Amino acid sequence: MPDTGDILDGRYQLLRDLGRGAAGIVFEARHLFTGRFVAVKMVLPGPRSAALPELRARLQREGRALASIRHPGVVDVLDGGVTLDGASYVVMEMLEGRTLEGLLAARTRLSVPATVAIALQLCDALGAVHEAGIVHRDVKPSNIIVLRDREGREHLKLVDFGIAKTDQPQDDKLTGMGAIIGTPAYMSPEQLLGLDDVDRTSDVYAVGVTMFECLTGTMPYTGSYPQVLLEATSDRPPPSVRSVVAEIRQPLALAVDRAIAKSRTSRFANIRELAGAIEAAMPGASRDTTLLGPPPLPKQETPAEQQRRRAKRAPYNTPVQMALPGPGDRTLDGRTEDISEGGILVLSHAECKADQRVAVRFALPMEGKVVAVEAHVRWVRAAHGPHAPGICAIGLEFADLPPPVRASIAQYVSLMADRNQA
Repeated sequence: MPDTGDILDGRYQLLRDLGRGAAGIVFEARHLFTGRFVAVKMVLPGPRSAALPELRARLQREGRALASIRHPGVVDVLDGGVTLDGASYVVMEMLEGRTLEGLLAARTRLSVPATVAIALQLCDALGAVHEAGIVHRDVKPSNIIVLRDREGREHLKLVDFGIAKTDQPQDDKLTGMGAIIGTPAYMSPEQLLGLDDVDRTSDVYAVGVTMFECLTGTMPYTGSYPQVLLEATSDRPPPSVRSVVAEIRQPLALAVDRAIAKSRTSRFANIRELAGAIEAAMPGASRDTTLLGPPPLPKQETPAEQQRRRAKRAPYNTPVQMALPGPGDRTLDGRTEDISEGGILVLSHAECKADQRVAVRFALPMEGKVVAVEAHVRWVRAAHGPHAPGICAIGLEFADLPPPVRASIAQYVSLMADRNQA
């Protein structure tokens, strides 16, 4: 099993976990010759050996799909291969930003200009994806990364093509295997039903759902797979954006409503048509976003707490585990979105209560060493409200950080600031 500090294929030093799954892992790594930081996605040999050939083929297809696109709004693939011990890997550019999922969890909803800018950038990226003969099939806020360049301008990157469908004949079996893989709330009715002919209009649907979420802070359909399937395939029309937020301009609402139509023939025929409808609804709309500033401060925070949250921070993504107080060994798994000497923002599918002390384990940003520190839960915000399932944003304030931990975080935040200003 690869671990931090290992050298992959004689070229990449593994630095820290970015995420783990049942059959794979993503590492931040450093290319030993160039010094470039990259993301390495791996499929590991192990107990899932029966599925290993398909998983390897899917990873290889993801790498080839990304190599065929080459668009600034799509994550770039750099390398790939198979190690001597049978681990397949793909090397991609390292994206140091925040997910749209995390931004929505912390802010609940976004402004109309921000939503329109996100949608237009996303349409630009998907236009290139579709022109390359690829259907993404997993467009959602957690697969949209918001980055800031050295001039301070923000832009989006679409990631995770792991279940993408291509027009290559050799991918037919893989397409069938992944027909109902995805996140139900963002899947088109035909994708939820597992139909073989899922096409580009499924990505149009997912963009429409993402816009709906950005504008309203809610989803057209929520719940488990059977619940979403039942609602998305019923005879009832989808909810309208204006039924949730009445002040949304009618032309923009109509564009979103058409994008999430249940029948694919009622949607926009392609992603370029959706972009045109958005631009017609919002003449002169900008593609520029300003999403990476501090999130709105919860009303209950004191001036001292507000000052703490203004500490310099940087995007940072790594798995995290929180040990919660109470009887038994209660733990909460999640991932970080950003970090500062004052605290971290954690995203999790499990809720916890504010105003409690917890122990939190995560990998340090510079050396990848896993540490456990004390923290206070200052605020908790459910992305879609307290009664709807979804992601939760949890604001943690560090207690007394050991000096080496504080120094590692400060060094990372300073390094990230220097990279953006270079």
